[in-house]
Amino acid sequence: MKIIILLLIFVAVGCAHHEKASDKEINQYCQELNVLYQKKAAIESNIANINTTRTIEGGYYKKHIIHECSNGFCKLEFSATPPLLKYEPKSPDANKQGYVAYPTINLAEEQYDLKQWENVYKNIVKYAPVKNSFFLNDIKAKQCFEKYPFVNENHNYRSYLSR
Repeated sequence: MKIIILLLIFVAVGCAHHEKASDKEINQYCQELNVLYQKKAAIESNIANINTTRTIEGGYYKKHIIHECSNGFCKLEFSATPPLLKYEPKSPDANKQGYVAYPTINLAEEQYDLKQWENVYKNIVKYAPVKNSFFLNDIKAKQCFEKYPFVNENHNYRSYLSR
């Protein structure tokens, strides 16, 4: 019986915490999500472009690296690692010697990074200072969307739901 009462108190305190999340807690949560989504975008871009030999900027795709995150925003850097050269003389992207430059991206490492991302995301959402419905109907979510574009892109369901 004592265990049940303790569990009920724990649940009640946890629910009360969700109801009374401070602006500072909500902002911190939005910052963390924005950083996570920036990292996920880089990982997904790297995986999607693992064989991209021609970009709009010219040349092969350069791995995206996210670093120096502060206040919810990170710097995007492009890898300076030399490309993988493959002998493909018939390719339109081949150089004069017949080699094509491919990005130096390790798929296993990117998949590992994505799995790490998922684990961190689950824990951040699990211990969020707000309820799951926060992004659907809380007025404070609008501030989060306006300030953090990656959160807006990944959590602003209102326009999708025609609200």
